[in-house]
Amino acid sequence: MSMHEMRDIDPDGKRTSALTMRRPRDARDWLAQASDGPVTLLLLGIRDLKQINDRLGRAAGDAVIRRVGQQIRAFAEQQLSPIRLMARMPGREYLLVVQGNAGGRQLELAAQKLLEMVSVDLGEDDEPLHINPRIGIALSSPEESRQSVADRAADALAKSYSRKGKRFMIANQSAVHDVDASGWIDSALRSAMADNQIAIMLQPQFDVATGRLVGAEALARLKHPIYGEVSAADLFAAADRCDLREELSHLIQQRAIAIAARWPVALNTLRLAVNLGAEELTDNYGQHLLCLLDEVGFVPERLTLELTEESLIRDLELASGQLELLRQKGVRIAVDDFGTGYSSLAYLKALPLDYLKIDKDMTPDIVGTGKDLIILRAIIAMAKALDLAIIAEGVERTEELELLKVEGCDYFQGYLMAPPLAPDEFEWFALRSN
Repeated sequence: MSMHEMRDIDPDGKRTSALTMRRPRDARDWLAQASDGPVTLLLLGIRDLKQINDRLGRAAGDAVIRRVGQQIRAFAEQQLSPIRLMARMPGREYLLVVQGNAGGRQLELAAQKLLEMVSVDLGEDDEPLHINPRIGIALSSPEESRQSVADRAADALAKSYSRKGKRFMIANQSAVHDVDASGWIDSALRSAMADNQIAIMLQPQFDVATGRLVGAEALARLKHPIYGEVSAADLFAAADRCDLREELSHLIQQRAIAIAARWPVALNTLRLAVNLGAEELTDNYGQHLLCLLDEVGFVPERLTLELTEESLIRDLELASGQLELLRQKGVRIAVDDFGTGYSSLAYLKALPLDYLKIDKDMTPDIVGTGKDLIILRAIIAMAKALDLAIIAEGVERTEELELLKVEGCDYFQGYLMAPPLAPDEFEWFALRSN
């Protein structure tokens, strides 16, 4: 399908200049055809469309889909490279096929521009509405089928959902095996959730000043019979592809809290931290969590919710109300991966918080005099001024811990003291430590 085939036809049969948003069937037909030259595929996904539908109704979700399509068409008409195909895919995705596959900085700038254009306010009247888009990109290889390129773009999109900071990902030319693995993980995820096969690991957390064990963060793993251990990042990427993110997150929270409720009395001072995606902060989340804590007998005062900063809170007033309800019952609130997202200051201003967690990608670079140390000092100073405690992730070297101690960091976790442990291993470790 050439660029000219993408043009509308007016009533007189003449070609017009407007690019047309094609249907999923047109995309399937194009992907089934033999390759006829190098192309670049951009697959844009609306990560939080399900949450928009749940919170505002299907009509609002349909309006978002329509307006995103308009923005994508406006983007396509601005590009210098010919657009081979522009199509709405099933569910929450859009496909753009660009002629050629030079890649490089120009491609990254185009992806950033597309993200900016679809991230504008898409709401109606006085109700602002922003989406959380991601893009997976694949450049075709010689002799590669169109469908294979599309599969690699889909895999890159799924991985971008769980990637911090950058909102697009370019697939490696050798990512075909990754696509195969993603298919296995996707098919295994639902049965693993139903059969209670998602394993909980516990990452010990320590006091910086004393080295005393103070609690643990709950992490998820899946033992796959073919691909081995599947990380939490890959599990949530699969959950995004299968539209199971909220269900997976709730399952992990339930299992982790039940495990902590069975800790022996000697460990009754330890805290448990569980991760919370912003999309889960619905108007009944707080009450649901309090009921769960009551059912299993785990006191709210020992629980910390780690809110992933990378996930966009759509309704800060609603989120603040739910978190304040939990905080009044003793639950503490942390912003996870602080410094990697784009909503930090809005969170600090609007949400009831107790902790900031410094992203583990920052920790290895704080030793020295570079910008990371300057940023670390600024974060700690700001946290102290706001009466918030600081937790550092990914501490692996003694010099990192010593620097965190000097700078006034409160808590840490990382392989320097302990890797993530199975529940029974954590109990043994905690009893020996304390």
